[in-house]
Amino acid sequence: MEVKNDLSKKFDKGTIWIHWLTAVLILALFPMGKYMSGLEPEDKMNLIKIHAILGIVIFILTIIRTYFFFKKPRPEDLKTGSKFNDKLAVWIHNIFYLLLFGIAISGLATMIIGGYGEALKSGNLELIKSHDEIGPLAPHGLMATIMMILLAMHVIGFIKHFILKKENTLKRIF
Repeated sequence: MEVKNDLSKKFDKGTIWIHWLTAVLILALFPMGKYMSGLEPEDKMNLIKIHAILGIVIFILTIIRTYFFFKKPRPEDLKTGSKFNDKLAVWIHNIFYLLLFGIAISGLATMIIGGYGEALKSGNLELIKSHDEIGPLAPHGLMATIMMILLAMHVIGFIKHFILKKENTLKRIF
């Protein structure tokens, strides 16, 4: 059965801006986090400041976008002709939100429990605990990796729609 989606309906401008700004920030933060994980504290303190600030910005944007999700009109979910694919797309979008909140909370916990916040304030790098002692650090990295996998699935979904269904679904979010 051939399903055509109504691509004339767009997300509101605030959601569109938040979507793209968040995407760019995530694409900057992920490799930065991977790079920092191999550095000694004295070599990564400036990057940690940037990483933490941008992470907080994403957290705030996610709160705003979640508010918009419930309060602003939005286009209907895309249909593919497959109930499984339709549900998968909705779940991927929902998991994005959960991951963004989880990553932000685990990042904040890492800053506090790991001593990074105090080390940044005082300049005393000895306050920073070893990776093994920072419980939220591993889940933070795992959730970031899952985020990248979902992002790849998100892009593949767009490409699939574009090639197989001849639908430019970006029209809804540009």
